[in-house]
This record gives sequence, structure tokens and C-alpha cells, in this order.
Amino acid sequence: MSEQLSSIQFDAIVIGSGISGGWAAKELCEKGLKTLVLERGRNVEHLKDYPTATMHPWEFPHRGKIPPPEADTTPIVSHCYAFTEASKHFFV
Repeated sequence: MSEQLSSIQFDAIVIGSGISGGWAAKELCEKGLKTLVLERGRNVEHLKDYPTATMHPWEFPHRGKIPPPEADTTPIVSHCYAFTEASKHFFV
């Protein structure tokens, strides 16, 4: 890390920008705190990183469901309600 970046100080650090982390960061910023949000996933660019956004449900090979052999390779994530053929590229 460069010396310039390592000298930056924050009042609060929020780990994860999900619904709770995003809300916490919003509240902290509104209170005037200098807030850093750390996210584990990759940087997502609007439109470019949404390859399934314009697909219809019937265009997915398994109609949006994750097939059992693939779900077996991700035993924890596959239990998440949002883990589908349309969104699996967002999961780490």
C-alpha cells in the first residue's frame, strides 16, 4: 500500500456492503463520520457486469434453479435464496 493511502484515517469501517452494511454506512456518513466500506467481492460495473439482466426465465437451462451437481460444489452458498442461475456470478 502506498504511503499516501496508509496515512488516510477513518472514523468508522463497515465490513460488507449488503443491506445491513450499506445502511450502517449511510447512517454513519449522515452523522458526519468519515466512513470506509470494505467489500469482499469484485468491483461490479453497471450494465457490463449484469450478463443475465435481459434474459427471460425460460432462457436459463434449468429455469433459474441451480442443478444438484453444481449445488453440491457450493454447499453453503447454494442454501441462499438469492443463489440462482441469474445471480450466481455475483457469489464468491
